[in-house]
Amino acid sequence: KYFKVVAEQEHITKSAKLLMVSQPYLSAIVARLEEEMGGQLFDRDGRNVVLNEYGKILLHHANEALQHLEDAKKEIADMRSRDTKYIRLGSSSTMLSKRWLVDFLKEHDDIRLAHLLAAHNEIMDGLLSGRFDFGLTTGRLDHPKIISVPLWKDRYTLLVGARHPMARRRKIYLQDIQNEKICALPEDQSKLRIVDELCKKAGFEPDFVLEGNVELLSDYMREGLGVSFGLASVRDAYRDIRSIPLADEIGEASIYLSWCGERYLTNSMLTLQSYLRDVGKQIEAER
Repeated sequence: KYFKVVAEQEHITKSAKLLMVSQPYLSAIVARLEEEMGGQLFDRDGRNVVLNEYGKILLHHANEALQHLEDAKKEIADMRSRDTKYIRLGSSSTMLSKRWLVDFLKEHDDIRLAHLLAAHNEIMDGLLSGRFDFGLTTGRLDHPKIISVPLWKDRYTLLVGARHPMARRRKIYLQDIQNEKICALPEDQSKLRIVDELCKKAGFEPDFVLEGNVELLSDYMREGLGVSFGLASVRDAYRDIRSIPLADEIGEASIYLSWCGERYLTNSMLTLQSYLRDVGKQIEAER
């Protein structure tokens, strides 16, 4: 643990303060560790230290050992309490959770869920580091330590207010809306916006008229102004908003649930995993 902190801080004095030990004591620990390893682990410049190639090898194994220790603590605590009730879910869009989240928490009122928006690469890093227990994404997370299973296929839809001229259309092509004013979540809040992805695939730049939270967008669109995008599985989620299927082949998304295969899954995590598999089966049956 001491070695890991020094490797991250790259400074002996700063590391000693974080660990609440004296600087000579920490230096002596690092020196003993280097003696045990048979060579220097850091390149030194005064009190600044940087991992060398030997140190990087040790840090990799130290991280794995510390993670195994953390998993062991969780497993033991789980056996004692019969369950760990807190689940951290990283998701690339709130739409992926609208269909099931409330019902899940109603059925399992003893489970606590943290739902955090993040881009795909952030979710992958979070699963590997332990920040997230699960990732719910449009598309598979590709990493040898991460297990990604498909839950359901979803269709992107165009969202318009009931008073919008397109509201009675039964289907629509992306090219039909390239001159429309588009509403979307702010880019820094939604992490991965469907509108950016779809318009890029269709070959045009979106003309944003409003970027804001979901309530603000819905209020604006109910006046028959602007368009946005949603998913067919949550087409009835917004009052007085019509959901029109996209006819383009690019208008389909595969929804995946991912987790780190090396991590221990508590009973609560397994409950959520099973629940989402059932939700996926139900959505597939409705297609």
